[in-house]
Amino acid sequence: MIDAAHGRSRAGRPHPLLAALLALALATLAACTSDSDGGDDASPESAESSAPTGTDDLPPLTDDVALPIVFVHGFAGSAQQIESNAMRFVANGYPADRIVAYDHDGAGLEIDAYAAGLTEVVDETLAEFDVEQVYLIGHSRGTSVSNQYLSDPAQAAKVAKYVAIDGRPCPDVVPCIAPVQAQFSGQTHVEVATSPESFAAQYEFLVGEAPEVVDIVPQTDPVEISGRAVEFPANTGREATLDIWAIDPDTGARTGNEPHASTELGPDGEFGPIELENGAHYEYALSSDSSEIVHHLYLQPYVRSSAFVRLLSSEPDGPVRTNTNTGDGHSALVITRMREWHSEGDADVLQLSVDDGEPVDVITDFVGNDGIGLHVHDDVATPGETTLAPLPYFSEQPFQTGIDVFLPASPDADGTITATNLPRGDASRPQTLTAPTWPSSGHTMSLVFSDSPVDGAA
Repeated sequence: MIDAAHGRSRAGRPHPLLAALLALALATLAACTSDSDGGDDASPESAESSAPTGTDDLPPLTDDVALPIVFVHGFAGSAQQIESNAMRFVANGYPADRIVAYDHDGAGLEIDAYAAGLTEVVDETLAEFDVEQVYLIGHSRGTSVSNQYLSDPAQAAKVAKYVAIDGRPCPDVVPCIAPVQAQFSGQTHVEVATSPESFAAQYEFLVGEAPEVVDIVPQTDPVEISGRAVEFPANTGREATLDIWAIDPDTGARTGNEPHASTELGPDGEFGPIELENGAHYEYALSSDSSEIVHHLYLQPYVRSSAFVRLLSSEPDGPVRTNTNTGDGHSALVITRMREWHSEGDADVLQLSVDDGEPVDVITDFVGNDGIGLHVHDDVATPGETTLAPLPYFSEQPFQTGIDVFLPASPDADGTITATNLPRGDASRPQTLTAPTWPSSGHTMSLVFSDSPVDGAA
């Protein structure tokens, strides 16, 4: 399928004098919002510090420069891996509707079939924008899919430039760069697809000049989101009711009697656009008549619009649910981030607490540096205890692990679970999510942290 962000119109840049003046002002702003060394933990401008009303996007790039981008994710991935960099592209003047993601089965290995699907997406994109070529970006297994696509000379002719992120080497058929972990100190496999440093390299290669905006800063315009609810990892649509509730950021509790937005999702799981308050906290609840299980997702607040929201869910009788120990007396969490959780080297800190209980740091040695999804619940072998031992099944899955933590629940979910992340141990950039103590017997819960710290959104 094609998932495109519809937003800013395609237009040329303004008069050179106006452009120069605007560029000077924006360059000054950028200098205030980025570390001088451009390191991994460069501090973006906070909404409260010097731009309370947000920032405008740079003037739109011309169509001949901003060819449509087609992104191909890897194993156990989705369009979620382009979300942060899409925000950065748009902030630099890239037309939002010209960024496209190809969602396909994240669990399969049918490269030929996925390459055939990519052919359809590229051809549809060429026709939609009336262009002869696109830019292609692949990550991990997506580079295998892309290389297979490019092996046909007629298809390679439709690609102006190719970015192969941490996967197969560049084929010698189109201009190409291959950002890899060794190029970015301390970064790991998925992080190379989502980091600001990788974005800067990709942007300069595709556009021909370095980006002026690298950090994810709040926008001036109202925030709009759209995307899909999908069954992980197949990326098939989740047919359900989506209710988006405004919540109290201190407790995770809903603040009104009616949802902020409610929509029925069809077989493709698509939703949006939905306008949100910039920087506000929301609960995304998925429910259906076919199951009594409600899936509650708590995402870090959006400070920029996104067309690549992915609400990763699973069937009520699927392996995630059936391998989770559930009960009336405890909560179960899936904590994700499109940047590996590190327990070695530049380690993350992730603390969980319930109400006024003592915080528990769940990033222990066995987590390693390759986990994206952390499954946290009470192990059936040690009921009512927190041992921090690996959970069966989940610790054997790629890009995932499981940690035994007892999180007491209440029938009315009137308690609060607080999750605080210090990204790579940086205590100056705490990121916090809260959620009610939903009993795992009838509720699935996901906490989704941003892959890049965003000040003012915690």
